[in-house]
Amino acid sequence: MRETYPFLSVKKILPACLLLLLVLQGFASSASPVSAAAPTRPITVNINGSFIATDSSPFIEGGRIKISVRTLSSLGLTFSWDTVTRTATVTNPAKDTFRLAEGQRTAYKNGQPVEMDDTAGNYNGRIMVPVRFVSEAFGYSVYYERTRGILFITSKDYVQDSAALLSGDLAAARLAAISLPIQYPFTPDAAAESDQSRNYTYTFAAHDATRYVYDNGLVTTVVEIKDGSAHAVWQYSTNGIPGYDLYTTLGGQQPDYMNDMFHDNFVYFGGGHRVYYQAADGSVRSFPYLTRNYGELIQPIPE
Repeated sequence: MRETYPFLSVKKILPACLLLLLVLQGFASSASPVSAAAPTRPITVNINGSFIATDSSPFIEGGRIKISVRTLSSLGLTFSWDTVTRTATVTNPAKDTFRLAEGQRTAYKNGQPVEMDDTAGNYNGRIMVPVRFVSEAFGYSVYYERTRGILFITSKDYVQDSAALLSGDLAAARLAAISLPIQYPFTPDAAAESDQSRNYTYTFAAHDATRYVYDNGLVTTVVEIKDGSAHAVWQYSTNGIPGYDLYTTLGGQQPDYMNDMFHDNFVYFGGGHRVYYQAADGSVRSFPYLTRNYGELIQPIPE
C-alpha cells in the first residue's frame, strides 16, 4: 500500500547534500544486490552494552556467525592455541574449559564431548569460532540484529546501565540508545537488513535521545526507547529515491512526531562519517569525523 507523508518532502528532511548521498546509495544498492552470505558491511560487536573493536571482523558462513576467539576476551574469556594439534582452548573466569580442534564439530567442555553447530577454523591467522555455541556454552546470551548488522553478546550477570539513557550528556545518552538491540512487534523487512547496503544514517530530534530514525537508503526504521528497551514503531520504504512523497509502510504505524525527527543526522557514507545538524540560527551545518569503532559514531552537537 502506497501512502503520502507530507512531512517527508525534500525541504523538510535533510540538507540537499545528504539527500544526494542517499540517492546515490539507493541507486548503488539497487544496481548491485549483495548476497546475504557476503555482507557489504562488517558485523559490529556489542558486548555487555558496549561496542568493541575486533581484531578480525565476524562473518556469516553457512548461516552461522563466526567470531575471532580473541574478541571473546571482552567477556573475561582467555584462550590458547596449540599449533601442533591445531586446537584452541577457551577458559572462563571460573576455570571451565572449552577445547575445540580446527575443522571439527565435536568439542570438549571440561573434558566432556559436545557437538557444535559449526566448525572452528583458521582464517588469515585468526581462529574463528561459531559464536552462538561457544558463548552459550559458557552461559552467555547471543542475539544478532540483522537490521543494523550488530551482534549483541551479554553475560548472565550483566546489568544494564539505565542511567546512561537519562544522562545529561546528550551524546552519551544517544550512544546508550543505539547500544540497545531493536525489538520488533512486526516482522522487519528483508530490505532493511545491513547486508543490503554499506551506508546508513541515524537521525534524532533536537536535544532528544529517546527515539531515533535509522535509514539504510532503502528502508527507514523508527525506534523508540521505552523502559530501557529499543522498540521499532514504524518501518517504511523509500524505494531508493529520497525526495518523493510516496512511501510504503512495511510494518507498524507512523508516529505523530515525525516532523521533529530530522534535526541531528549522523551519516556513514562511502567509508566516511559526517554530522549534519540544524544550528540555532536555523542554518544547516556539518562536519566530518573519524571513528575507531561503532561506539564513536555519535558525536556532540555544537550549541
